[in-house]
Amino acid sequence: MRERLLVGVLSLVATYIFFFEYLPPFKRVHLWSDLGGYHYPLHRFAFQALKEGRVPLWDSSIYCGISLVGNVQAALLYPGTWLMYAGSWRMQRFPYKGLEDFTLAHVWLGFLLSYLWFRSKTGKLVSSLSASVFAFSGYMLWQTLHPGVLVAMAWMPLGFWGIDEAVERRSWTPLWKVALASAFSFLAGYPAAWIVNCVVFVAYGLVSRSVVAAIGTCAAIAASLLLSMAQLAPTLEARSMMVLEDKYGPGAYRLTQLLRSFFVPNWFDFNPGHTANYDPGCMYLYLGLPAIFGLLWAVRRCVIRPYFQAAVVIALALLLANPPALLLHVVGWAPALMSTMQPYNFYAAIAPMAALITAVSVDAFLKRRTERRIAGWKAVVIALILALWFLRQLQVWVDGGQFATGRHIAQRTLIAFVLFSMAMWGVRQSTSWRRTLLASVVLFAVGTDYMVFGSGRWFNAENGDLDTVDPPYGIGGIDNAAYGAMRANPHFREVTDHSSGPHPLQYRLFGLTTPEGFDPFLTTQYKKRIEQWVSFRTNRMFDTDVLNEDMLQTLGVRYVFVRRGTEHDPILAESPSFRLVGRKDIFGHVYEYVHAKPVHRWENGAGRATVLSWTAERRRVLVDSAQGGRFVLVEQYFPGWRASVDGRRVEIERWSGAFQAIQLPGGQHTVAFEYRPMSLFVGAQISLLSFGALVLVIRADRRSRRSALQTARIEKRSGEV
Repeated sequence: MRERLLVGVLSLVATYIFFFEYLPPFKRVHLWSDLGGYHYPLHRFAFQALKEGRVPLWDSSIYCGISLVGNVQAALLYPGTWLMYAGSWRMQRFPYKGLEDFTLAHVWLGFLLSYLWFRSKTGKLVSSLSASVFAFSGYMLWQTLHPGVLVAMAWMPLGFWGIDEAVERRSWTPLWKVALASAFSFLAGYPAAWIVNCVVFVAYGLVSRSVVAAIGTCAAIAASLLLSMAQLAPTLEARSMMVLEDKYGPGAYRLTQLLRSFFVPNWFDFNPGHTANYDPGCMYLYLGLPAIFGLLWAVRRCVIRPYFQAAVVIALALLLANPPALLLHVVGWAPALMSTMQPYNFYAAIAPMAALITAVSVDAFLKRRTERRIAGWKAVVIALILALWFLRQLQVWVDGGQFATGRHIAQRTLIAFVLFSMAMWGVRQSTSWRRTLLASVVLFAVGTDYMVFGSGRWFNAENGDLDTVDPPYGIGGIDNAAYGAMRANPHFREVTDHSSGPHPLQYRLFGLTTPEGFDPFLTTQYKKRIEQWVSFRTNRMFDTDVLNEDMLQTLGVRYVFVRRGTEHDPILAESPSFRLVGRKDIFGHVYEYVHAKPVHRWENGAGRATVLSWTAERRRVLVDSAQGGRFVLVEQYFPGWRASVDGRRVEIERWSGAFQAIQLPGGQHTVAFEYRPMSLFVGAQISLLSFGALVLVIRADRRSRRSALQTARIEKRSGEV
């Protein structure tokens, strides 16, 4: 236990140093791409709802509302998300640094779980080197931009550890680790990455030559579905309505490209100058010097059995990442897989298997120690040369990171590998202070190699801090008077004119709502309704026709963002249907549509409606009409919405193809629309019962392990007697 605590603390410090540029107080870059553009607005929206005392079940900000709890990519029910929110609870709004810390902390978690997995097989140095291959190699660093993928990958070692223990102890109880790893991988928010975990767990278990592990792994994954049912049930409900797209297709890279990226760190010029969208020719997949050493020593040994499991999983992962036409045809028979799996996600399975090969090989190498011991001066010289080489690497990075590319970097990688191999030979042939010195320099060299070509290259970062981009109040480039007017009218919506204002996802940051959006959970019903007015310009995005009054009125649009000087700016300025809100001498103009209709209304217009309370999940309106009629809520028609009139449940009808309406009698009534998905409550009960059963299995596993240890000690004493 003391060793685990010490390794946990030291590896956390090492991870901080590894990413020091991304973290306070040194922070000068931030993670970009999907982390900032998609995931951060989601988390800030959910965090704000919790601060207001609401459970964020419904996302009213885009597409005239979609399920938030059903949007698995929000990772709302992942336990790590709760810890992330708790750490930022005293802040007025959720900081982007919190999401960055959350993401990078899972790199550390991946290292720690890998270390514990390998420590049951090998020594401390071997476990550290092998865990580094998993946590700090290319694919993990590349996926820091996609937290759902990275978090799912971080839990992989726990599953493999459980399978190995089940084989070793001939018991099914250690497979609780597989169930937990699978459940957390799903809750992390990216089903395509979760499928990868399930596939490699099953493959690893099937080739373990243990019936218990093979059958038990499949059963554990099935059990993980029960553990994650609180998320799975709402997700399946939301998925039943979404626009499905085929995602599984041919691989993106040739084998020669992959081999170069796996074994040569900068072949494709992953330069710090590339801090925006670019395609260097391949993903960053560098496995590092320990993995190269381990793979070559495995070839040198000419022994198949110790590497069989890892080799099978690697072969399967490469096949699924670059599927032939026949495999695509087979997968096509399962539309659910075809619309969920993505080929490049299977590269995630390479790193843990490369780490396993490293652990087996380096352990075997170190055990081949001969009687001849290395002289002290030789150990010092080897350590000094290796340290100087990697200090040189650090200096090149500090000076701007203009590392060689192509065959030139291949030559330098070969030099680094030779020096690393000499140091490993020195570790094997030395004892006492010599071994400690060389092992320390080896760890320094490996960490430096990963850092200068990985986190230090900025292929996953941009300059600055995203928390300083948005003003404390309002929207940059928009007059605060206009922003205040929009915030004061939450039952109307806003649109961006042809990408000339905030991205639809940014509305979550500002507490505003829009009929536009960008999300994979776009529903079929909504897309069909929008296409009656305009065409989608991408698979998930469309531009509102700001001159189409039927579209504006139907969707409840009142405010239009237009960049000053763009095509529609003078048109809206001269139109009697619009008026400018706020100053004219500002970058972004906001025009108010004077004929706007709120999202709650009488269909025939013959009645009054006064908002009593208005939140994403609950809308209460006081209505009054002489003859009654149809009362409309322009919020997506979705399972889980309930309506009541004066406290009595009424049926919700579909209106205009995608929205909600109820029938009301004449007179004054209090109408309430509330989103309370039954799928969540049923799924939560199943998850709670399943986690209770998991606790019992964990306790049984601990008793079984203690009993086995006691038996082993008794047998050892008996043998000594």
